[in-house]
Amino acid sequence: MQMTGRVVIVGDVHGMLAEVRALVEAVGLTKTDTLVFAGDLLDKGPDSPGVVRFSRELAARTHVILTKGNHEEKHERFRRAFATNPEGASKFKNSEELRQITEALSPEDVAFLNTAVMFFSAPEHNALVVHAGILPDMRTIPSPAEWTAMSRGEQEKFNRVLRVRHVTGRATTKLTVEINFPFEVTHPEEAMADGRWTDFAVTKTSVRPKGSFVTLGEEQPEDPFWAEVYDGRFGHVFFGHNPFPGEVEPKQFPFATGLDLGCVFGGRLAAAVLEQDRPVRFVSVPATQKFASGLWEE
Repeated sequence: MQMTGRVVIVGDVHGMLAEVRALVEAVGLTKTDTLVFAGDLLDKGPDSPGVVRFSRELAARTHVILTKGNHEEKHERFRRAFATNPEGASKFKNSEELRQITEALSPEDVAFLNTAVMFFSAPEHNALVVHAGILPDMRTIPSPAEWTAMSRGEQEKFNRVLRVRHVTGRATTKLTVEINFPFEVTHPEEAMADGRWTDFAVTKTSVRPKGSFVTLGEEQPEDPFWAEVYDGRFGHVFFGHNPFPGEVEPKQFPFATGLDLGCVFGGRLAAAVLEQDRPVRFVSVPATQKFASGLWEE
């Protein structure tokens, strides 16, 4: 899609309605602009339904794109579960907040959330917007038409771009030994000790390549943040998800920019403004209040 005006990319809002209103005002949004949310409109902050309604209001006067965040994806799953099995939906983490937000959303709000895309490309700016990041083994980004043609299972293979932070810094090999005793064993340790099991052990080897996804909290000192090793293969990536609350401006990497300045953590809400033949400009507004304390609240 060729953009005729500016492309304005906004970091994680997380229910901070006053701040997103102030940011849009500071940017001076016009009807020729394209406003792209980098995901996570919802949760943690004081008014998630209000943020969704405001986003829909903006869509009535300019072009608005919602890039899917892990919180939009979580709400999508919750709404499906809540509609069919409310009791089962109560097993979701933070289920009470999810339920309250779900019940406050209008059908029009849900329809807007359902327009979320996994990737947004602005080729005239050599830019790509994704919520969390790009894994090193990714070789292609599906076009909107290709994405629509995929099955849900195929689409779910891309879900890690909603959550990636660190990637493995080196390849690791894991050996798994499965012991199939050809006789009834009451005390396996005794059978192992006398050697009777040796001919029946099956060893499996699994290799975890360098650059694999690392679950939050399991990263090691040698595991880099994904943007530190991203090589620019899909252009300059603008992303959210990982907050940088100590930064005054978005966090710069060689081929990526982190837009989440931790507004809901008391930081700032930031936007990148892309214009033809001009350097990227950043605009941000401070949080009026702190509503969350840590990533583990996800």
